[in-house]
Parts: sequence; C-alpha cells; structure tokens
Amino acid sequence: MSIAHAPAGANALQERSGFARWEPVAAALCLAQFSEPLFAAIAQSQGATEPPGYARLFFVPVYAFLAWVLWRDRAQAARAAVATPLLLGLLALAALSTLWSIDGGGTLRRSVWLALTMAFSLYLAWRYDWRGLLHIIGGGFVVLIAGSLALGLLAPNIGRMTFEHPGAWSGLWTHKNTLGGIMALGASVCAAAAIVTPERRKLWIIASLGALALVVLSTSKTALVASALGLGVIALGMIVRCGPVQTIVTGAIVVTALIAGAGIVLLAPDIVVAALGRDLTLTGRTEIWEASARFVEAQPWLGYGYYAFWLPENGPAYWVRQAVAWPVASAHSSWLELALGLGRVGVALFALQLIATLTRGARAIAEPQAGLWAPAFLATFALYTLSESHALQANNLFWIIYVAVAARLALDARQSR
Repeated sequence: MSIAHAPAGANALQERSGFARWEPVAAALCLAQFSEPLFAAIAQSQGATEPPGYARLFFVPVYAFLAWVLWRDRAQAARAAVATPLLLGLLALAALSTLWSIDGGGTLRRSVWLALTMAFSLYLAWRYDWRGLLHIIGGGFVVLIAGSLALGLLAPNIGRMTFEHPGAWSGLWTHKNTLGGIMALGASVCAAAAIVTPERRKLWIIASLGALALVVLSTSKTALVASALGLGVIALGMIVRCGPVQTIVTGAIVVTALIAGAGIVLLAPDIVVAALGRDLTLTGRTEIWEASARFVEAQPWLGYGYYAFWLPENGPAYWVRQAVAWPVASAHSSWLELALGLGRVGVALFALQLIATLTRGARAIAEPQAGLWAPAFLATFALYTLSESHALQANNLFWIIYVAVAARLALDARQSR
C-alpha cells in the first residue's frame, strides 16, 4: 500500500518497528468505527432509544490512535489544515455557535466530536496518496459489508427492521436508508479498487457485489440511484481516458442525459417519484422542509447553533414534530440542516467549499488514481446532500470521506502550483 507525506524520522521508526505494516489496518478499522456501527442497532432491537454508555469506550483506541498520529505528523497536519481554509472555517463557525446556541452544552459536545472526526479525515489526506487512500477506505468498507451481511443473516432481529419497514435490512445500523447509503458508497469504492489493484481484483469485486446486494436488501431507492451514479461516473472516467473523441462523445451523452432528466423532473415529477416507489412528498421529506423553513426565517444569518435545533424537547423542533406527526430528528437535507444550525453564513461557506471541491474533482478525472473514484464519490455525496443531513456531521462516514477527498484534492492543487 502506498503511503505518502510521512516525515523521514517516522519512516525510519516504522521500518524498525514494523508499524507501517499495520498502520493502514488500524486506520481502516478506525474509519469503520467512526460510522458508529452495531451498538445502536442492538439497543434498538431491545427497545432502547440510545446506545449503551459503554459503546463510547470503543472510541478510546480510535482517539488514542488519532492523538498519536497528530503528534507524529504535526507538520503535515498543519500543512493539510492550511490547505483547507473553508473546511476549517466551517468547523470554527460550529464551535463559535456555542455562544448563541439554544443548547450550548449540546453544541459544544458535538463541536468537539466534529473536530475529532475532521482531524481523522485530514490524517487520511496527508498520510496517504490516492491509491493508499482508496485502499484504506475500501478496507473499512470490507469490514462494514461483512459485518452487515453476517448480522442480517445470523441475527435478523438486529440486522433487519421489524417495525417501520418490516424485512428491510438495516445491517450494522438502525435504519435501512443508513445501510443503503453507506453501501452505495462502498459499491463504487470497491469497484474502483478492483480496477486499480489487479493483484486483489477478485476480493474487491466480491466486496463491491456484496455492497450492491446490501443496497438491494435495504430497499432504499435513493441508494439504488446513488449506486448507479457512482458506478456510472467511474465508467465515464474510464471512457474519457480512451482519447479525445471518446471524451467529446461522452460529454455529449452526459449533457443530453442531464437535459432530458431535468425536463422529466420539471414536467412530470410524478413519473420520477413513482419509479422510485415514493410520492411527491419524498417519503415525508417535503413536509419536514416546509415545517422547518419558517424557523430558518426567524434566525436567518447564524441559526440556532450547531446541531442544536433538534435537541431541546420544548424548543422550536417541537413544532416541527407536531406538524409532521412523528419524532423527526434531522432536517433530511444537508442544506436545510446547515441553515437551521449555522444560518446563511454556514450555508454560504459550505457552498463555496463544495464548489471548489467539485471543480477540483472534475479536473482530477484524468488522474490515474483519483479519477476513478474521487469524482464518483463527490457526485454521490452531492446527491445525498439534497435528501440527507450528512454535511458537517460528526461520526458520519459520508462527511469523513468527503473531508479526506476535499483535503487530498486541495493538497494536490497546492503541490501543482
């Protein structure tokens, strides 16, 4: 596995200690743990609403590992942080929002968790080149794929939903949509790893097929679309590399498909949602958006504090829950979530950061390593920002990988200059 940007002293120490052999394994396991698998699912199967307190103990080795690599690679950590000012701006805004949050303690705790999550993402970016980063993320997905398959088969009372969507697989998590979304990412990541790693191609193909099987078993329609999008972008990247004629033809096909898709969505949205097995409320999401929008208008610029809107039981979220008649815990939209938590300032910072990252990702499509999977992931992430609250979330696999990809692209851009 390729490892980049390690200081000379660290390399020498690793050669003597053999640490380089197991550091990628430790990083992959830490990545899997950051998705918070298993314990919430077990708690839900037992009728509890929160994971047991001892579940946090499993983060102790993760944070210890993170503290060690931050100290060891402190110069590289500083360089990665400087290369991502907008990401740091979002983190700083989240922490500062403690000052005006409607639940200061909750915002402070979640800001600390967010900082630790993003520090791990930056570690992945400065420590590994694109090939190494792909293997680390792929290794984490292999653990999650195997665990979800085993849990769904051997402990269906935990690995499958029984009340809200009976029979739908939820794997290591509490909801089918969480499993579907994570496995949609896993399918494209493992497929890209199969392409760039011929010596382990069979393993990665099996992992990708396993992820696709879990997407189907989750019955999440959005995850099916996301899987097709991610794999489609990888296929387009391979075609583009074949030459200029193929690039022009591919570009024309993509533009035509986008125009046709936009026309269908605008002129006949009922056809689209019917094909996805939903209604025009997007499984109640539009009701949440409508009920939450008026609270954005009440605190337009700085919001209610990072992740604070949904915390106080008698706070503004009470009226949203009354309006939709169920205990909704998030906005089911990254953009609306940011508006509620950090206002227009937070939305603007994230929009600028996302545009910069998507631009760099589009340019990287010709890169031998990044071009196969980084643009595919970014396309999937951008899709999910519309219907799920993944942006700027602590212990969230989507956000961890996004920050790692954004930082790696930013570091590459600085090196090229």
